Amino acid sequence: MSSSGSNKEGLDDPSFDRSSFIYYDKSRGQVELREKFPEEKYLWNEDFHPTPMSLRSWGPLTFAAIWFSMVAIVPTWMLAVAGPAFGLNWWQSILEVFLGNAIVLIPMLIQSHGGARYGMSEAQLSRTRWGIYGTQLSSWIRAVVSMGWWGIESYIITEAAVAMYVVASGKTSIITSGVQTYTLSVMFPKIFWTTFAVVIATQLLLFYISPPRKGQPPLKWLAAFAAPIVLAGFLTLFLSVMLRTGWRFAPLAPASSSLTPFQFWLGAISFLNANVAFWATMVRSMPDFTRFAKSQRAHVWGQLPMPFMMAAIGALGIITYGGTKLLGLNGGSGIADPVVLAAVYLPRYLSYFVLFSFMLATYVVNVYANSVAPGYDIANTYSKHLSWFRGIAIGVAISALLGAWTFYSRGAYTYIDDWLLAYGGVLGAVAGVTVFDYAVIRRFKFEAVDAYVSRGRFRYWHGVNPAAIVAFAVATVVTYLSPLGILINPVTELLYADSWITAFLISGLLYLPLMKYWVIPKYQPFLKGGLLKGYVSDDVRKVFEG
Repeated sequence: MSSSGSNKEGLDDPSFDRSSFIYYDKSRGQVELREKFPEEKYLWNEDFHPTPMSLRSWGPLTFAAIWFSMVAIVPTWMLAVAGPAFGLNWWQSILEVFLGNAIVLIPMLIQSHGGARYGMSEAQLSRTRWGIYGTQLSSWIRAVVSMGWWGIESYIITEAAVAMYVVASGKTSIITSGVQTYTLSVMFPKIFWTTFAVVIATQLLLFYISPPRKGQPPLKWLAAFAAPIVLAGFLTLFLSVMLRTGWRFAPLAPASSSLTPFQFWLGAISFLNANVAFWATMVRSMPDFTRFAKSQRAHVWGQLPMPFMMAAIGALGIITYGGTKLLGLNGGSGIADPVVLAAVYLPRYLSYFVLFSFMLATYVVNVYANSVAPGYDIANTYSKHLSWFRGIAIGVAISALLGAWTFYSRGAYTYIDDWLLAYGGVLGAVAGVTVFDYAVIRRFKFEAVDAYVSRGRFRYWHGVNPAAIVAFAVATVVTYLSPLGILINPVTELLYADSWITAFLISGLLYLPLMKYWVIPKYQPFLKGGLLKGYVSDDVRKVFEG
């Protein structure tokens, strides 16, 4: 893939035929970009170049292991437990966990298709939708939210480490009543900050030895190693409680039994959208992993079990919590936090194992969900000097400054309303533009070359797609009318309760006419077609149809 001898000067002309730079393998349904662009110092470097087909080796089991390693974490365990705070009983909470994640899986698979087909990370794929420079907006939104999650997960790793210390020092008696999510970290701040520093160092070390240009084999091995240990840890905690109760638990009822129909549905919609938002960052991030998929089927079959995994872990959490209430733990209030439960309830040898599994699970999800993608996003800002690894290092610093773990530590309602729903609307607006462009406007086909060309077909208006910016802005404002105090009524409250879905549909549906009647005629006249069958250029048609 050398640039020598090739005529790339013509790429500045949108009418220039790009097909000679692309190889399409029909049997795999994948595209390979056979040209490098070192002259494009702000848009290309080795980390950003599409993954060669020879390195696309991840199969269904790898993606299933990645998802299980990300799903089997403490926040998932506690997600269903939050349902009663929104007016749901125990089985309604589990059902909404499944439904919310089944909903978000649909746009996630659409996004994943782009990574698997073109071998590109999302930061480069998004240049086709937002413009080669406009993509910075969507990239930084994803980066900030992901690094906020990084802080939350690092907080949980700290909890587990402190819990090990409490068990080892025989101090569990001081945390057996009045337990809150923040109890351990506040009581032992020195261990908290020490562990925090170690977490940063170990993650950075893994990324340093696992650059994307080498196919990131350590990440694949980490997922395969962690999955069975994590499963064993969660099952140990669940079985220890349920065997003690004779497989009985106190069914959790809604926090309030006097809700009006409107209040009930408002809470139900809010909790559903919280589950959608839970993995909303991965709607954008999955191409960063599917760029290594051996085929489209590989990542699809590996990702389909995700909603079932989420529901299963959520069920373990809420049933175990009900069991602790039946046992009278924490003064009869039960213990929802599995870290604290493992420390105060299990025998010492089992406590160490379960707490280690929690630390491993949380570390893995921090690697996959909260670090890899922001590294691409931040490096994409100034790729001339920022490699993928340097982008991650900057992201870790951002996470430490955000302190998003405070939302998690203040309780279930704040965690969902002030964190999941709050960022869900913004990410929904981003996803609406991204998904509707790729699936409806372009029908999964575009000019891969131009994602790396500064004056190519995705320059739009000075490098920014105005349709994407307008659709995003309108969707965001409408979604946040109620929480911002601009307009408060039952309709705007429902719009915010339905934040991710609201913003996704508004931005996507507005984006379509803006592209059809404004941006395509003005900035991409080489595209032919319509909304019913999609738009495609002659040379892209030549690549895929021969």
